Parts: sequence; C-alpha cells; structure tokens
Amino acid sequence: MSEEEEEAEERRQAEIDFVSAAYPDEDEAWIEQGNSTGTKCATSTQIHRRLQLTSPSTDDDGGIVGASIDVILSISMPEGYPVEQDAVLLVNARISNDASASSCTNLRKLVINILPSLINSCRSTAQEHAGSEAVFAVLGRADEWVSTDWANVCESSPIVAETVSKDTYRPTSCTDSGLVLGRRLIHSHHIIAPTKRKAIVELAQHYNLGGFSKIGWPGVVIIEGEENDCIAYVDDIRGMRWQHLVVRGEQHVAVGNRLELEEARALPAKMHEVGDKMSIIAEHCKRAGLEELFLTSMKIYKKNCNDDNGDSLSGETDEVLDGPVSPSIFRRYGALCHVDHMNNGKNYRKWLRKAAAAAGCTLMLKEFDANGNAKRPLIIVAIIGEEGDVKRVLKRWRTSRVDIDAKGTPCLERMMDVLVEGNLGQQEHYDDVGDDVLSHIDCLDEEGKLSVSEECLSGLLRTIGSSKWCDEVQSLISNSR
Repeated sequence: MSEEEEEAEERRQAEIDFVSAAYPDEDEAWIEQGNSTGTKCATSTQIHRRLQLTSPSTDDDGGIVGASIDVILSISMPEGYPVEQDAVLLVNARISNDASASSCTNLRKLVINILPSLINSCRSTAQEHAGSEAVFAVLGRADEWVSTDWANVCESSPIVAETVSKDTYRPTSCTDSGLVLGRRLIHSHHIIAPTKRKAIVELAQHYNLGGFSKIGWPGVVIIEGEENDCIAYVDDIRGMRWQHLVVRGEQHVAVGNRLELEEARALPAKMHEVGDKMSIIAEHCKRAGLEELFLTSMKIYKKNCNDDNGDSLSGETDEVLDGPVSPSIFRRYGALCHVDHMNNGKNYRKWLRKAAAAAGCTLMLKEFDANGNAKRPLIIVAIIGEEGDVKRVLKRWRTSRVDIDAKGTPCLERMMDVLVEGNLGQQEHYDDVGDDVLSHIDCLDEEGKLSVSEECLSGLLRTIGSSKWCDEVQSLISNSR
C-alpha cells in the first residue's frame, strides 16, 4: 500500500470513528465496512443514517396526521477518498424496508416523489467538499433537509393540504378587511449561480416586491410588498434547488388600502442586488429602520412584540414571549477559540467560513500582531449560534483536514484550543445588543475577519460573551508579548 493509500485509509477511518461516536444508537446510524483496497472484490465502506420524515398534523380527516416514514441515507466511500479530488462520496437514499406497514399510502407517495431532492442536495454537498472529508457535511445537510426542505414540501404539497383550507397558511396578521404589507428576510447557505441571482430579481419584479439581495456566503434576500405576494415569492424561491434556505424573519403591517400600503414601504420599490458585503445590506436596513429584521439573519429575535411603528415581528424560533422582551431570549451559545497558526491562511479561513455558514452560525475571526511577528499572528475565532449548530462546527473542525503541514500535506488541526464554550451571557437591553452588533457588521470582511482595534474588540466580546470572553483574549494578548 502506497503512502497516499495509507493516508486515505487513515482519514476514512477517522471519519468512521467519528460517526460511531456521534451516533451511538445503532438504529440511528451504522457502518458497513468494505474490504481492503486492491483485493479482487474490493467494496466501499458504507455509512447508513436513518432519517424519520413525519407528516404535519394539519389534516382533520384522518388521512396522514401523525404518520411517519423512515428513509435510509447511504454514503459510500470510493477508493481514493478523501485524498483524490475526483473521489467524491457516493450518496443514495431509499425508503426503509420496514416502513410500508406503518405508513399510509399518501405519505409514502409524497416521500417517493421528494426523495430525489434529498439525494441531489446531499450529492451537491459531497461535490462541494471534493478532495476533503465530507461525511459530516453530508450528514449535516441531510438533517437540514429534514428540518427545512421536508417541512416546506409538506406545507405546499396537495397530497398533504388537499383537505386543508387556504386560510390555514395565512399569517395571523392577515385580515379579511384591508391589506397587509409584508416583509421577509430569507437566509441561504449561499447565492452564487447567475440563474438564481437573475430569478431573485425577476420574481420580485413579477410580484411587485422591493428589497435587497446579498450574494455570496451566506446569501440574504429581503423583500417587501403585499403579504400574499411575499408568500407567493417565497414559495417560488423554495422551488429552486438550494443547499439551505429558510425564512428567518417576518414583519406584517396592517394598512387600509393600496395607497397606504405604498406609503408604508420602507424599502425601495424594486429589488436591488447589493454585492457580497453584509455591511451594505446592514446599512440599508438601518437607514430604513429595519434593524430588527436584519438581526434575524443572525438569529437574534425580538419575537411576538411590536416595534415602535406597530409592526408585528416574528422569526423562525419556537420561543414565545409575553409582555416585555425578556433577556432570556439572548441565551445563545458560543465558542471562543485560539488557533496557534494557519499555514494556509486563505484556504483555512475559507473552510471556517463555509463550515459556519453551513451550520447557520456567525463566524468572527481576529488576527493580532501581538508579538511583533506579522507572519505568526495571534488568532482568535468566535463561533456563535444555536448550541447544536456550534457543537457541530467544532466537531467538524476537529475531524477535518483544514490546514497543511510544513511539507504541504493536508493535516488535521491539533493546536486549536477552545477558551470558552457555553451559553452566552444575558443582555439587559435588546437595543444595546442590536446596536452593538450592527455597529461592527461593517468591520467584518468576506472571510469573517474583524478589522477593529483591541479596545473595540474588548467591548464587542464583552457584549456578546460576557467579561469571561474578554478576559481570556486579554490574557492571551498579554502572554504573547
């Protein structure tokens, strides 16, 4: 066995060990080991993951309410994976053999029709990670598909909704008298393809919607117009192929007639593509008085409340607040990490940015020339999001070859330390949090790097992660000098 084959085998085994550790329940995930490379009947190692697709409880006629069906996702590691660029994971999916007895005909039909979407989504993720470890990314994409794409399909499918009134899907802010001005913030893993960029603008024009489209990683689209047109726009956009797409924020404003609707618009009447800088769309939202809507792109919510203009606000979280905004909504999760070095800084930062975006997390990276050696800066990385998402990024970080060694060979990160990890400190005032985050958005470049002074960074860290985050960074800076 050559040195390259030995490396590939070692890296494959590391991923297999990780899957076994991450899914200890054999009914949830299991491994079928292939035989050795080079034998007469060599076979690929396969990883199987059981996914449960559950129907929404909306049909009162008994059809498929409460029903579920299991799908088996199979991932095969071809020869040369993950070392060779063209050795891409082979992904397939099928309905579980034991699903027919417990699932109804309608649900089974729906799953059969939508299964290619799951397969194509996972295959696209595998292709994007060609030449590197991709198992965790594919499994993560499958979980995202179940929680977002499958839910969207259930809502829009006539198989599920044929006996449900259309009023079921109208927002609570819509009334039979008068019109409703609607706004949506749509968050995507990325917006790159020219066809999608064109469709985003043309569909907005078709539905008489205005707003902004931010391309790159992540992709953000903000629309504004008549509520029914916003709903139709989102439905059309979801019909395209996306790695990840979700509506993170909504606003509704009740108006009396179309003239009042046009006067209530806060965004331009037409859709504008604003490039790949998050700071640009943040500034537009701030000028329009829509800071709260923009903050939903980072999963910062002030839910089920009214803003100063009386607009009803909502987001994708399940937490409901009654009365004044509670500080508990800011109990988000974060990890503050120290990276000893990055031999291939550009690719390393690109990997971090994509891994964070795929998990729906915010990435912040700061490099200090604290020891007088510009070639060996002090590197701090912060990952902020939901607890499961942050932990997923950390696991993937530890098990992926994110950098190169002195010989130029891809290697695992062995010198990354998690300084602080846990629930973020409560904030006393919602506005303070929003203003502080917005004030530093323009300091984040396309790689998530912060270009702020040490003093400004200290304030930001204290706001996001409490004094403990600030103290850890200050201690590192002091020790490096």
